Amino acid sequence: MNKVYFACSWFNDEQTNYMKKGMDLIQSNKTVDWKHSYYPLDHQYKGLLVTDKPELLTDTEWQLGTFNGDVNGIITSDIVVAMYLPEYPDEGITWETGFAYAAKKPVVLVVPAGENKPVNLMPAMGATKVITIDELANFDFDGIVYQPYQGTVY
Repeated sequence: MNKVYFACSWFNDEQTNYMKKGMDLIQSNKTVDWKHSYYPLDHQYKGLLVTDKPELLTDTEWQLGTFNGDVNGIITSDIVVAMYLPEYPDEGITWETGFAYAAKKPVVLVVPAGENKPVNLMPAMGATKVITIDELANFDFDGIVYQPYQGTVY
């Protein structure tokens, strides 16, 4: 079973709903060890939640501690799974997937089902595989085979 770094956005209602749906689906995937996976919102510095204390966004100690924790989460995970909404590109996800690519970690980009919206070039080409959210629960993370993104980029 694979430990995943679960990259996601949570800055608006659509992103939060997409994240929650993705979490529900990936937790039922038999090739994922969710118990030992890394979900960044569960690992904020000193357990301080920016969702409860938005003033942390200006606290350099919290910023650096959370950043370093997330970097370590990517390094110690087997795979990065990125919940990607093309209409809300997130610089954080793009950075995380780029770092994972540089660290030679497989990156699975999860896009909405039934939509053919253009995806930013960098995460599209940096991903090992792009799947739809409908594939998340049953995708074989043990046998990821590289396949370039097949779609329009910007």
